[in-house]
Amino acid sequence: MVIKEDLLITFGAEIIQKKKSELLFAENSAPAYYFQIKTGRVKLTNFQIENKEFIQSIQQKGESVGEIFLFSKHNYPVNAVLMEDCTIFKLERSKLLKLLASDFEIQMKFLNYLAERTYFSYIFLNSLTSEDATHQLLTLLKHLKDSQNKTDRFSYKIPYTRKELAFLTGLRIETVIRTFKKMESENLVKIVRGRVYY
Repeated sequence: MVIKEDLLITFGAEIIQKKKSELLFAENSAPAYYFQIKTGRVKLTNFQIENKEFIQSIQQKGESVGEIFLFSKHNYPVNAVLMEDCTIFKLERSKLLKLLASDFEIQMKFLNYLAERTYFSYIFLNSLTSEDATHQLLTLLKHLKDSQNKTDRFSYKIPYTRKELAFLTGLRIETVIRTFKKMESENLVKIVRGRVYY
């Protein structure tokens, strides 16, 4: 959890309910609120020509959405789309700044969270330059597993569909399926009843 829920409420956050496929915010709109997910999942995505989509990231329970853009003069470069019905904390930007100013330890935790996400973005963007689909998928799977503090082999069940993984990596769905079969034969992943474990 980025910021404790009771602290968000204390500083004036409202709790909003949104339905699957709704926008939390749209590309080119101005950032005005801090959003933190209480329940559900939200994807940061760009829609491209021919109905193609590129998912920049997927946020889930306890994570914030688009918070980095509150500290920039730029509009959102992505859309935030609900992947399922969600309950979300919504806090005005000015109130977030007061919350962060209230306690240095909270500021440091928040900055650490931003740094970790930025670090992964650089690692992942570098992997996208590789033509090796196995390398791209392993980079993503390692990050997902590390973010859940899982260390044992095959202990992490990948929570995304093959289609979502394709949109996250820029690979074709068929390539993701074929690569997972190859990775399973190399004992890099385990597939049980259609679910991938890493």
